[in-house]
Amino acid sequence: MRQFELPVGISYNLLPIHGLYPSPVPTFSWKRKRHQWYSILQSVILMAACLFDAPVNARTRQEILKGLLNNGSHNLYYDHSIPPDFDADVPTNISVQIYVLSFDSVTEATMEFSVSIFLRQYWIDPRLQWSDPQVKDKLEVDPKMMNQVWVPDLFFINEREAVTHEVTVANKLLHISQNGTILYSMRISMTLSCDMFLDRYPHDEQVCSLSLGSYSFSKDNVVFNWVKDPVIMRPDMTLPRFKVHFQKVKECDFFFTKNSSAILGDYSCIQADFHLRREFGYYIAQVYVPSVLIVMLSWVSFWIDIEATPARVSLGLLTVLTLTTQSTGEKAALPRVSYIKAIDVWMSTCMFFVFAALLEFAYVNVKNRVEKRRRESCHHCTPTRAHEGSRTSPLEKEVKVPEAIVRNSVLARDPDNVQRARNTDKISRIAFPAAFAIFNLVYWIYYR
Repeated sequence: MRQFELPVGISYNLLPIHGLYPSPVPTFSWKRKRHQWYSILQSVILMAACLFDAPVNARTRQEILKGLLNNGSHNLYYDHSIPPDFDADVPTNISVQIYVLSFDSVTEATMEFSVSIFLRQYWIDPRLQWSDPQVKDKLEVDPKMMNQVWVPDLFFINEREAVTHEVTVANKLLHISQNGTILYSMRISMTLSCDMFLDRYPHDEQVCSLSLGSYSFSKDNVVFNWVKDPVIMRPDMTLPRFKVHFQKVKECDFFFTKNSSAILGDYSCIQADFHLRREFGYYIAQVYVPSVLIVMLSWVSFWIDIEATPARVSLGLLTVLTLTTQSTGEKAALPRVSYIKAIDVWMSTCMFFVFAALLEFAYVNVKNRVEKRRRESCHHCTPTRAHEGSRTSPLEKEVKVPEAIVRNSVLARDPDNVQRARNTDKISRIAFPAAFAIFNLVYWIYYR
């Protein structure tokens, strides 16, 4: 049955008979005979309009949209609180696409990363199918009317904080195509958790995931899947210390059992993985080069005279304290994990070399002081006991030992400690740099 609207505002129903359009049957009877000719004229006009395919009863976009949201289409009542295929007992397929605007930050201490995205969802709602000869494009729904349309209950499983942008209006988009296909897009900035393994830090590469699924509907009602191009990265997107690449998408497990929760069911879950490769230039300039220079500075004490105790002590303490401060500052940005990281190996070894240089000076200084005391004690010793006067026996007065023989006999008991201390400095000038070079060779081969 086709309905037409005449210029005078009277509605008629045309009943098809044998495939033709007969004269309209008026919805009310004419009481006066003079109106019969007028009715015949109106019928002729309607038939002419049908023959020439003239647009009849055209509606505006606003009328179409209001009619869909209030009454639905094809005799299907629309209820925005019920999924499209709920009565058909089949799941509604939601296709998802993500456009990554930016990776804002990656924080190792809390193991999280921040990202801004456009989240796009596509699905078909048969209740919102429409057709109109005057409107061949999609219907664009105002953000204020979007709460009248059913949308999936999507949530981000590993999300910690999130915000939808509302400047200057809510950053949301909803389009309804003629076949009932709906595009729903929104801009979101959020912070997500990322399980990081930092045993090779700062030579590590991390994989951070973005997992999303349905919160209240199981796979019996809502199923999420990726589109052909699931993730689009904004061109020329950079991070200060990372290079980010989209890796892959996959389905994830999101299943509740009796042992895990009172909520039972299998829920749809999909996941996108991003590969983060750490840029090494920052750590070369801020960690490795300064620590190498501090270690080399500690070796300067090997060329300072043994007698210059204040200079060597000051240099050793300065290098130890400086390296301790640098190590503490670098570890403050990292989580307190139970395993050893690459940066721990580097800083601990540098600290060992600096502290070993300080201990080397302590050994050399002790040897020098012992030898000095022995020489001073020999310088004050006397070969005879003549100063004792009358107590000296006649035999002792006759036997006199030269002073040089006594001093040489005392020094001959042990090797020359001063020379031993100097030899230790000479050996350290070669041994310390060589050992540090070997450590660097092993470290960079293993971690790079």
